[in-house]
Amino acid sequence: PLLITGKRSNAVLISEEDWMAMQETLHLLSVPGMRESIREGMEIPADQCAEALEW
Repeated sequence: PLLITGKRSNAVLISEEDWMAMQETLHLLSVPGMRESIREGMEIPADQCAEALEW
Protein backbone atom coordinates (compact mmCIF):
# COMPACT_ATOMS: atom_id res chain seq x y z
CA PRO A 1 0.00 0.00 0.00
CA LEU A 2 1.05 3.54 -0.72
CA LEU A 3 0.00 6.41 1.56
CA ILE A 4 -0.88 9.55 -0.38
CA THR A 5 -0.83 12.65 1.81
CA GLY A 6 -2.98 15.61 0.81
CA LYS A 7 -3.69 19.04 2.25
CA ARG A 8 -7.23 18.14 3.34
CA SER A 9 -7.03 14.38 3.77
CA ASN A 10 -4.98 11.29 3.05
CA ALA A 11 -5.62 8.31 0.82
CA VAL A 12 -4.19 4.82 0.41
CA LEU A 13 -3.37 3.25 -2.94
CA ILE A 14 -3.43 -0.56 -2.98
CA SER A 15 -2.88 -3.15 -5.67
CA GLU A 16 -5.82 -4.48 -7.65
CA GLU A 17 -5.14 -7.93 -6.19
CA ASP A 18 -5.43 -6.58 -2.64
CA TRP A 19 -8.60 -4.65 -3.56
CA MET A 20 -10.22 -7.76 -5.06
CA ALA A 21 -9.29 -9.81 -1.98
CA MET A 22 -10.89 -7.21 0.27
CA GLN A 23 -14.04 -7.15 -1.87
CA GLU A 24 -14.30 -10.95 -1.78
CA THR A 25 -13.88 -10.96 2.00
CA LEU A 26 -16.58 -8.32 2.43
CA HIS A 27 -18.90 -10.26 0.14
CA LEU A 28 -18.39 -13.54 1.99
CA LEU A 29 -18.92 -11.90 5.37
CA SER A 30 -22.16 -10.31 4.11
CA VAL A 31 -23.70 -13.76 3.50
CA PRO A 32 -25.76 -14.77 6.55
CA GLY A 33 -24.06 -17.61 8.44
CA MET A 34 -20.91 -17.56 6.29
CA ARG A 35 -18.66 -16.17 9.03
CA GLU A 36 -19.66 -18.97 11.40
CA SER A 37 -19.32 -21.60 8.66
CA ILE A 38 -15.79 -20.42 7.87
CA ARG A 39 -14.82 -20.47 11.55
CA GLU A 40 -16.21 -23.99 11.96
CA GLY A 41 -14.36 -25.16 8.86
CA MET A 42 -11.08 -23.74 10.10
CA GLU A 43 -11.32 -25.97 13.18
CA ILE A 44 -11.34 -29.15 11.06
CA PRO A 45 -7.83 -30.55 10.48
CA ALA A 46 -6.85 -30.60 6.79
CA ASP A 47 -6.35 -34.38 6.81
CA GLN A 48 -10.01 -34.81 7.76
CA CYS A 49 -11.27 -32.76 4.81
CA ALA A 50 -12.49 -34.30 1.56
CA GLU A 51 -9.90 -34.42 -1.22
CA ALA A 52 -12.52 -34.26 -3.97
CA LEU A 53 -15.67 -32.20 -4.01
CA GLU A 54 -18.87 -34.17 -4.32
CA TRP A 55 -20.84 -31.45 -6.02
